[in-house]
Amino acid sequence: MKRIVFAAATAAMIAGYAGAASAADVSKQIDINASVGSKCGISAQQSVVTLGDITDANAKVRSAVTQEIATGLNNDNIVAFCNAPNSTVTVTRAVLARDGSSGNGLVDGGFAQFVRYNLDSSIGGVALDSTSTDGGSQVAARFGGHDSLSEASTHVFFTPAAANGAPVASSNGSTPTSTNWTSLTDRRLAAGTYTGYVNITLTPGA
Repeated sequence: MKRIVFAAATAAMIAGYAGAASAADVSKQIDINASVGSKCGISAQQSVVTLGDITDANAKVRSAVTQEIATGLNNDNIVAFCNAPNSTVTVTRAVLARDGSSGNGLVDGGFAQFVRYNLDSSIGGVALDSTSTDGGSQVAARFGGHDSLSEASTHVFFTPAAANGAPVASSNGSTPTSTNWTSLTDRRLAAGTYTGYVNITLTPGA
């Protein structure tokens, strides 16, 4: 009688193991949702471009000055990005103005004291904005996805503007960054230190 009970118990244990081995796996997928905001950023390795004398022997502005400014900016390795389409890029330039100048006209003796020039900008072959037009440019494509100083396609690249890019003695602009500075091709420049700037503003796309 004991042997029969033992055999029955053993059979029940074997059946239990077989049932456990054949049980189906149970799983539940948990989805993860995240987001990336529309962002722009910009950096530069230098923040100053220094030129020498911008005039020739006749005290008239040299024709190479705009290219020299563009080259100086390009050497600053300006890296920019916007990770959404339809971001707005606004590049402004302030005319070169003689330190101590007042108003927007000529100085005594009929000498000019301002220099107008204009630049076009691009990144990785994508056109950004030009200082020869007021306001910013909406850039349809994303740009600057590769974060590397050693990769030229990540740098903002400047060239003399196709429109009014040549440097010229000037006067009567409404603001230092306006596009309405007149050309005074027959004027010499007054001696002194001249300063200006280029500013880049990035506005993320919606």
